[in-house]
Amino acid sequence: MDSISRRTLLGGLSAAVTMNGAGPRCRNAPVGEPWSRFRGPNGSGIGAGAGYPVEFGPTRNLIWRRTLPSGKSSPVLSKGLVVLTAESGESLQVFAIERQTGKALWERSIKRLRNEYKNPLNDAASSSAVVDDAENVYAFFGDFGMVSFSRAGRERWRTPMEGHSSLWGAATSPVLADSTVVLLLDGFATSSIIGFDTKSGGRKWKVERAPFRLNYSTPLLRQTAGGSCEVLAVSPNQITSYDPATGQPRWVGPMPAGTMIGSPVLFDNDTVVAMAFSAESVPPFPVDQDGDGVIGRADIPTDPKEWQTTRTLLMIAETAGDRDGKITTAEWSAFWRGLQGKPSITAFGIGEQRGPRWSYTKGIARVATPLVYEGIVYYINNGGVLTALDGRSGEVLKVGRLEGALDNYFSSIVAADGRLYLASETGKVAVVKAGAQWSVLAVNDLDEPCYASPALSNGRVFLRTARTLFCFGTA
Repeated sequence: MDSISRRTLLGGLSAAVTMNGAGPRCRNAPVGEPWSRFRGPNGSGIGAGAGYPVEFGPTRNLIWRRTLPSGKSSPVLSKGLVVLTAESGESLQVFAIERQTGKALWERSIKRLRNEYKNPLNDAASSSAVVDDAENVYAFFGDFGMVSFSRAGRERWRTPMEGHSSLWGAATSPVLADSTVVLLLDGFATSSIIGFDTKSGGRKWKVERAPFRLNYSTPLLRQTAGGSCEVLAVSPNQITSYDPATGQPRWVGPMPAGTMIGSPVLFDNDTVVAMAFSAESVPPFPVDQDGDGVIGRADIPTDPKEWQTTRTLLMIAETAGDRDGKITTAEWSAFWRGLQGKPSITAFGIGEQRGPRWSYTKGIARVATPLVYEGIVYYINNGGVLTALDGRSGEVLKVGRLEGALDNYFSSIVAADGRLYLASETGKVAVVKAGAQWSVLAVNDLDEPCYASPALSNGRVFLRTARTLFCFGTA
C-alpha cells in the first residue's frame, strides 16, 4: 500500500450529493429505502421525511415493539422490512420484521464456527446488515463470515471466513457498492478489505492492508467526477480509495493517527471527517515480574478485573515484533509509536496532501460516529457533552452537556427534519433541535441499555435496546 502514489483520482472533485448532503448512492442502493446500511444513506445518519416524534417511550407515541435476543447491531431498513442480527447460544441470527406492524416474518440461524475474543461492550452481533434493492439481506459475523438471504428468508449463499485478529472483536459492517459486498477487516496480525459477489458470495478480490490497526470503522462510498463509484476506507494515518469491482487501490490520503472506532462521514462529497482516539505518548513498559528483561506469560495478569491489560499484552506478544510470545522494550516502544497521536476530529480534503483542512482536539468521542448535518459537524462523548463545529472551518459553535442524559454514548448521532437523536448507554434518548446554538427538546427514557444507532425514515424512529426493537411515530 505504501507504494501507491498519493494522487487525486481521474481529475477533479464531484459536488454531486444526495439526501441532504449525505453523498451519492452507487448502484444497488435501494431506491425505495435509503436506510439500508449502518447509519442509513451512505453512513450519513440522515433520514428523509418529516413528522418524527419528539417525545416517545414504551407508553408514548409507540407504533409497535418486539422482543429480540441479544445483539448490538443497528436496525437497517428496506421498503418492507426491518433487519437485525442477533446471537443466542451457539446460533448467529438474522431477523426480518415487517416494517409496518412489527410482525416477525422470519428468523434464520447459522452455527458459529468459533468464539473470538470480544470486548465486554461488544458481542457476536455487533455488525449491522445491509439490504439491496431486491430486499436481499447480507450479514457479517466475526464468528462465522458472510451470509445472504432473500426477501423471503431463503438462504442465497454463505461464505465461511477465517478468524480475524481484532483486539476487541469484529464491529465493522458490510456495505454494498454496485454488485460487490465490501467488508473492511483491519486488525493486529492481519488487515484486509474484501469484495464479495452479491449473487454467489464468492470472493471477487482481497487487498491486504498494513497490520496493527485499531480500526473498527465502516467504509463510505463516493461518486467521482467521472461518475464511477469508489469505496473510501479509513485507518490510522491514511484513507484509501478502492475500485469496488476489482479492489484496485486508486489513491491514498492522510488521516489522523490512533484508534478509529467511529466511522468516517462525508461533507459536500469533497471532505472526509474522521475521529481518532489516541495514546499521546508511549505507555510505561509493563512490570517485569520475573526480572528477565522481557514481558512473557509469567508477567501477564490473570485477574479477570485486568482483562484490558491482559488482552492488550497477549496481542502484542503474539502478533507484534518477532511474534514469539514475548515483548521486549524495543518491541513495546515500536508498537505504541505506530499508534501515537492526539485525540482529534479532523477534516481532510479528498485528493489533498497539504494536511487537514481543520482539526479539533477537545472532548473527543471514543466510539460514537460524528454527524454532518446542514453544514455543522456534531459529536457526542462519553459523559454526554455535545459539540457542534462549523463543517468548513472547524470553528467551535457550541459545546454543552445534554442535561438529563449525562451518560456514556456508544450509539451514533442521527438526524432528520431539523432534529438530532442521541441514544445513551442506559437508554436515555435526547432529541435536540439542530443548529449552531442547538438545544435539548426532550429526553426520553426507554429504561433499557442501548448500544445500537437509531434508524430514521418517513417520520418513524426504529430503535433497538438490549431486549427490544421499538418503532415510534406520531401517526
